[in-house]
Amino acid sequence: MKLILFWKPLLWLALICYALFIPASDLPSGSFFNIPHFDKMVHFVLFFVLCIFLFRPLKKMNTNNYLWAPLISASLSALLELIQHQISATRTSDIYDFISNTTGVLVSILFFRVFVENRRWEKLL
Repeated sequence: MKLILFWKPLLWLALICYALFIPASDLPSGSFFNIPHFDKMVHFVLFFVLCIFLFRPLKKMNTNNYLWAPLISASLSALLELIQHQISATRTSDIYDFISNTTGVLVSILFFRVFVENRRWEKLL
C-alpha cells in the first residue's frame, strides 16, 4: 500500500491545518512571538517541511518528485489560505502568508537537491 509512504507529509499536513484553523485567541503570545513577521517565518517553515516530506515518497513512486512535491505543496498552500477565512471567524486569508508558504516550497527544492540528493541529512528524512 503506497499510502503508508505518505505518513510523514499527512501528519505534517494535519499539524498545518491545526495551526491555520485554530482561533486567533488561542495562538501563543509573548515577547518571543512578537518578533516582526514571525507569522511569516512560521508559514515559510510549515510549507518548507511539507514539501521536503513529499519529495521522498514521490521519488519512491517513480514520479517526477521535483514537479509534484512543489506543485502539491503550493496547491495546498493556496487552498488552505483560501478556506482559512471560511472556517475560522477570527482568521483571514492573506496574500503575504501565501507568498511565505510558496517561498518555503521553493527553498525546499534547493535544499532537497543540495543536501538530501547528495546524501547529506538523508537519515533525517
